[in-house]
Parts: sequence; structure tokens; C-alpha cells
Amino acid sequence: MELEYNDYVKNLRDDDILEQNDKVFKFDQVKKTLQTAFDSVIPSALINHNTSQKVDIYARYQNHWFSEGVDCRILKAGSNGWQKGKLKLKVTIEFIPDEPEIPEYQSPLDEIRREMQQNS
Repeated sequence: MELEYNDYVKNLRDDDILEQNDKVFKFDQVKKTLQTAFDSVIPSALINHNTSQKVDIYARYQNHWFSEGVDCRILKAGSNGWQKGKLKLKVTIEFIPDEPEIPEYQSPLDEIRREMQQNS
């Protein structure tokens, strides 16, 4: 499965550092670990979970859910019949930077205007 990263993460280098809960990792290590999880652990867990919930998804398709998708058909209420297609799971890994604090005055002119109003 090919993982999808948002633009911020795409621009990280392999030797950039991720810190979380006082632990640090090189970003290439994080990417490799995530890739391994999505190639093996998560598809197997998905199959096991769905089977236990009586959604009978065959184990032979476990890796197809994240790669090319699995063949299926959907019948929508009010439609003329079945629509053939593929169902594919897609995962996006994102980093969302905290917004910097916005200063009280957005522009130096705002502060000058405020001071002029106070002095009038």
C-alpha cells in the first residue's frame, strides 16, 4: 500500500526529527514503521475485526483493500440497478502545524490608529 502524506509531511527529509512524549525518532524510521503496519498488521486486523462483526470479507483480499481495491457492486435506493466498481481504503498521514499566536495588532498602523484615538 502506498501511504499518502499531506504537503507538510511530503517535504520532510528522512533525517528530520519527530518528537512525541519525550521520545525522538528520525522521520524515515516513522515512515518505515507506518508502511510496515499498513502492509501487514492493519489489513490483517481489518479482516479479523470485520469477520468478528459478521462482515464476511475474505482474507485473500486483505492487501487489496489498500492497494488496487476490491471488486464489488452497490445498489442505491431509487437507482436502476447495481453499479459495479471497486472499494478501496485510503489513509492520509497529516501534520497540522499549530497556528502562531496572532498579535493584538495585525499591522503597525493599527497601533498608531489606536494611540491617536486615545490621545484625541
